[in-house]
Amino acid sequence: MTPMMKQYLKIKEQHKDCILFFRLGDFYEMFNEDARLASKELDLTLTTRDRNKEKEEDRTPMCGVPYHSAEAYIGRLISKGYKVAICEQLEDPALAKGIVERDVIKIITPGMVMDTSMLDENRSNFVCSVYLEAEGSAVCFADISTGEISATSFPDGSIEKIKHELIRFSPSEAVLNENAGADRETVNFLREKLGCLVQTDDRRFEYEPALEIAAKQFAGGAPERLEIYGDRSAVCAVGGLLAYIYDAQKTDLDHMNTLEYYTEGRFMEFDIQTVRNLEIMQTLRNQEKKGSLLWVIDKTRTPMGSRLMRSWLSKPLLNAAAIKRRQNAVYSLFSDNVHRGEIIESLKKIGDIERLIGKAVYGSAGGRDLLSMADYLSEIPELLGHLSAVEKKNPYINEICSLDGLSDIRELIYASIHPKAPFSVREGGVINDGYDSEIDRLRGLLGGSTDALSAIESRERERTGKKLKVGYNRVFGYYIEIPR
Repeated sequence: MTPMMKQYLKIKEQHKDCILFFRLGDFYEMFNEDARLASKELDLTLTTRDRNKEKEEDRTPMCGVPYHSAEAYIGRLISKGYKVAICEQLEDPALAKGIVERDVIKIITPGMVMDTSMLDENRSNFVCSVYLEAEGSAVCFADISTGEISATSFPDGSIEKIKHELIRFSPSEAVLNENAGADRETVNFLREKLGCLVQTDDRRFEYEPALEIAAKQFAGGAPERLEIYGDRSAVCAVGGLLAYIYDAQKTDLDHMNTLEYYTEGRFMEFDIQTVRNLEIMQTLRNQEKKGSLLWVIDKTRTPMGSRLMRSWLSKPLLNAAAIKRRQNAVYSLFSDNVHRGEIIESLKKIGDIERLIGKAVYGSAGGRDLLSMADYLSEIPELLGHLSAVEKKNPYINEICSLDGLSDIRELIYASIHPKAPFSVREGGVINDGYDSEIDRLRGLLGGSTDALSAIESRERERTGKKLKVGYNRVFGYYIEIPR
């Protein structure tokens, strides 16, 4: 067995439940059972490097995809419910001594997708945790593409109420503690009714580690400042989910900084039959949005608005004061035709800022993503101006009007990112000319190396008084030729 295959098998052993994309040069390669599975699901040619071995069973099956176009292949696997571990080269192969160091940098799952090409812009993509014990139950939902995270708990340990929350959020992935995972009815409900990827991992739900990780994420490390402090079930559900996300994403998720903790009785509860029979999200016959209640009333102009409309329909308010507060704001906008029309036109120019922020925090945003964000932010002052003219006495609208227009972020992006930045960072040319003197100097060397060498030659001739020359060959590289 080669050193490379030993390295592959060691990493694969740590990620048995994933298809391992193992970086070799310009390709992600898969071996053994991963290769057989990927070749079948992605219509890839199955091959081997062991052609010198006579028996086919002695050969190692393999297949691969180019790393620069891997997103499309990963998206197809994720849509079929698989988990993909991305194993990258952690050092330059040209500088490595021996085998190149490699490790998994992230795990992509159905509930933890950041690439917008793999997501439906009109609906949230939740990963959830389910915690079930005799003394209480809790559930937590997170959409890492937007930073949204919510949790609730039930002191009576009701699994039926947990199911109502699962219907409300319709997660694409769930991690369960041991008791919840042992409940076959719940597991089957997640898999068969919601089409959810399910796994059980009890070690993530221990109270003390869960409290520590939740406090670090939402309360600056101070547990007593947590809204869920004292609710053991909620702490275990939130901390367990955060631990699961951290292990998969292997990065800080600073945009997930506000936990929405709601208690029983805040929203109307639905069972799955009610949701289907009322055709709230999709029709009963074709399971399509067209013809449903959501389709009738969703006249939103942005992806963020469409997701919010879906969320409001799945979580009808029960508090009369909250309902009237929202209705009064709607009436203020409804009764002002002129400014409502201006607001609609402003919103048409704004794209998915929420998910762009997620990509920026996650580190996967390219130059064009940042320029798009700056363009969208440019519309915010005009939008806030139209809103403030609607009705200054409405507290709901006033709250929106007090938002920061983020002009400093917008100006920073325009100053630092080249107007014609390429789609990928790998192509270079993302940083604007004149923004950083060191980058300008290095670019000058790349584009004007002949002038740079002539300048060195002139400077050294003047310094030494000799008619020396700067030369180059493949053996020594660049050198200074000095006369006798």
